[in-house]
Amino acid sequence: MRISLLSLCLAMAFASPLTQAQSAAPATFTLAKTPGRLPKNVVPIRYDIALTPNAAARTLAGHQTVLLDVTAPTATIQFNSLNQTLSNVRFNGKPVKTVESSDEKQLTTVTLHAPAARGRHTLTFDYTGQIQTKPVGLFAQQYRTPDGVDGELLSTMFQATDARRMFPCWDEPAFRAVFKLTVTVPASWAVYSNMPQASRTVNGDLATTSFDPTPKMSTYLVEFSGGNLGEIGVDHNGTHLNVVAVKGQEEGGRVALATARQILDDFNDYFGVKYPLPKLTSIAVPGGFSGGMENWGAITYNDQALLVTPSSTLSARQKVFSIQAHEMAHQWFGNLVTMAWWDDVWLNESFASWMAARETDLRNPAWQWWQQQDESKEKAMAADARDNAQPILKHVVNELDALNSFDPAIVYKKGQAVLRMLENYMGPDDFRQGIRNYMKTHAYSNTRGADLWKALDAVSANGGKGSKGRISAIATSWTAQPGFPLVSVAAACGADGKRTVALTQQRFLLQGLGTGKGKGSWQVPLQVRSGSGPKKAVLLTGAKQQIDAGTCQDTLTVNADAIGYFRVAYDPATLALNTSKFTTLTNGDRIAMLDDQWALAEAGAAPLDSYLALVEAMGGVQNPRSWDQITGVLGTIESYQRGANGHAAFTAYARDMVRPLAQQLGWDTRPDDTPAVQNLRRAVLGQLGIWGDPATVAEARKRFAAFVADRKAVAPDDQFMVMSIIASGATPAEFEQLHAIAKDAKNESELRRYYQALTLVRDPALAEKVGAILISDEIPKQAGTVRLPLLARMVDEHPELAWDLFRKNVGALLEPYEPFGLTFLSQEAPELFWRAAPPDQLEAWFKQKLPADMASQLARGMETARFKHGQVAMMRKAADAAVSAKVAAR
Repeated sequence: MRISLLSLCLAMAFASPLTQAQSAAPATFTLAKTPGRLPKNVVPIRYDIALTPNAAARTLAGHQTVLLDVTAPTATIQFNSLNQTLSNVRFNGKPVKTVESSDEKQLTTVTLHAPAARGRHTLTFDYTGQIQTKPVGLFAQQYRTPDGVDGELLSTMFQATDARRMFPCWDEPAFRAVFKLTVTVPASWAVYSNMPQASRTVNGDLATTSFDPTPKMSTYLVEFSGGNLGEIGVDHNGTHLNVVAVKGQEEGGRVALATARQILDDFNDYFGVKYPLPKLTSIAVPGGFSGGMENWGAITYNDQALLVTPSSTLSARQKVFSIQAHEMAHQWFGNLVTMAWWDDVWLNESFASWMAARETDLRNPAWQWWQQQDESKEKAMAADARDNAQPILKHVVNELDALNSFDPAIVYKKGQAVLRMLENYMGPDDFRQGIRNYMKTHAYSNTRGADLWKALDAVSANGGKGSKGRISAIATSWTAQPGFPLVSVAAACGADGKRTVALTQQRFLLQGLGTGKGKGSWQVPLQVRSGSGPKKAVLLTGAKQQIDAGTCQDTLTVNADAIGYFRVAYDPATLALNTSKFTTLTNGDRIAMLDDQWALAEAGAAPLDSYLALVEAMGGVQNPRSWDQITGVLGTIESYQRGANGHAAFTAYARDMVRPLAQQLGWDTRPDDTPAVQNLRRAVLGQLGIWGDPATVAEARKRFAAFVADRKAVAPDDQFMVMSIIASGATPAEFEQLHAIAKDAKNESELRRYYQALTLVRDPALAEKVGAILISDEIPKQAGTVRLPLLARMVDEHPELAWDLFRKNVGALLEPYEPFGLTFLSQEAPELFWRAAPPDQLEAWFKQKLPADMASQLARGMETARFKHGQVAMMRKAADAAVSAKVAAR
């Protein structure tokens, strides 16, 4: 699933108890030793589920037969249920003694008249349940088509523990079973599930459809969708691929259908195991949830993550490809081979994220996708630099904890970055062979992390081409403990001009760096490059290490191409040398230095001047990610300066830094522009306009006037840039023009783009109007996932207003993000609203809204909020000094 919602001191690294424990070999999978609440002596083999949902009444009725394997004599059978009433419960055809269901415990306990013997048995029952109105279990999704027709469909969202809402089951991932689903719905509906239809019988206004049995799989991967749906499809190399959407919108799936063929071919080859199901359906759900859900053979997506229209931007097309690649990667990593328990959810999400980025870059080299993913890595490192960050591998004890294990920064973003670093160190061919062996060995079964490391170690042990020893020891140091290291570099020159480098490591922290507060030690795969020479792999295994590194007149980087997940602090002489020759570095090396120097400045471990010197050394280099990073940092400092005496001077400085590149790029696309350069042009011009550059604002006004007269006058990719510049300085009349354009949006992709620009208004009275719009029915229900991101864009200019709106509408804003609403509320909302109120006041409000066992998650969010509060005064002072020095030097 893809979710989403944001010291130079040389010190000895201290080994924490967790780090010391890494020497013990982690356990491989066995069902008996897998965590969970359900007993392991009764194991489901096959479910036959007959379901009759009543969408209008929001109820469902079902009949279920479960084939069980009793592995030890027992008189009780326990499984998961929620908001269901069971009746006519029979074991091997005979009534049972008692049935007790507890919604509080989410458990049903069936007591038999006598202990069941070892062997196969059947449990049958009828039940009634509920259809949800938010994306948990079986839910009803209302929508409105572009031509104004209202409709409703049913779909499912079971991850992590919500299959039990649709049918009673052993709702833990280790209990794999076969599922045969039969549904009775209105005869006018089209219906879809994991497998192809086996039969369909019409009886008046209703139709009963049976689907083929699934392979053995986990409950959270079962899927059902039904409604007024249409489809397009194609048979491709033995697999039927189809895209399903609300009828009339299915043609928007043409791009996704084409890319699905590419991705399927590539993944069949990479994993060495052909996609095993006869079909792969992609279902566009109008609203409901964000991103996608990897149900085996029937992936569901928010329709904006799957459908492409003529008005879709390049960014939207990139999103469709990358999310498709993520969810299709899950068909192997997560579905064919499933983590045993939610401790190891990273085996699903980290790998799907990494595989998606790899595939997106492979098929679309002009997008420079790995460089764009540096932003994702930086978000992970910002979260991971907190003192109380969680590790990738986190013990899960209950259902709420399972949901919290889907940490977007750590499990998705950090996991992806760590895997890329490990693949690069081991070598792509050996890494792939290990993955292939893992897939073949554990197909249709469950694993723990140790099973994967065992497969990768075996390749190295057998003399793989890139063999470098046990990958498990390196990997465990990154998955079992939180945080990451700061690698400090101290270079020394010999009489012959050759350079030796002393390397040390300590945990990098945003607060307390160099105090010994952060504990941890990592096996760090460095990529060392001297000058323009080749990269040299170095494994930093302890607190100190010395290496040879070229000659002293050459630049030096120890995270070549920005592949490593660590920070680097260069000694002053090396930093000065690298800065003076900054344009000679590769794009990746420049990106790594910009990232690290800004992070060091934020942590108070390097002067802001050292970062700004790199910015000034960029010259006319047209590297999109470098400039994204630069404009992002300058924008952060500009926001800190608001209300202070130095704001005007710093904004002028920021414009001066960006204007030469904007003039070099111009406003209009050129024939030789790559997609990355096109995005760079929009980003730079947009930021320059928001900072009030007169020439840029004037040109934007000219283009906006043309757009008001003719919607085709500005290309979809340029519309947000132009509208955002106008919105930032909008007069009441211009605001009404912007609002009219938004209300006239022809589809949801336009709606998202136009309302997003509207949120950038600076005038407080206009911002009040925008706030009212965002919580009104003007935003249709199916676009519910857009409300919170739109509100978030208002926080920077209008923090108190946005915070007030959030508090008053928190339930409605978070509903489309269920079941992950509490995770957002605890970890991301404090960071989002940090400037809206004093930290203690924020924390008190969040505590009122959160269960007590979310305390550790809230502590992480509040740590970031307090850090940002503390940053303002420090960064204002540093920025004032830096700008004054620049002015004085002119």
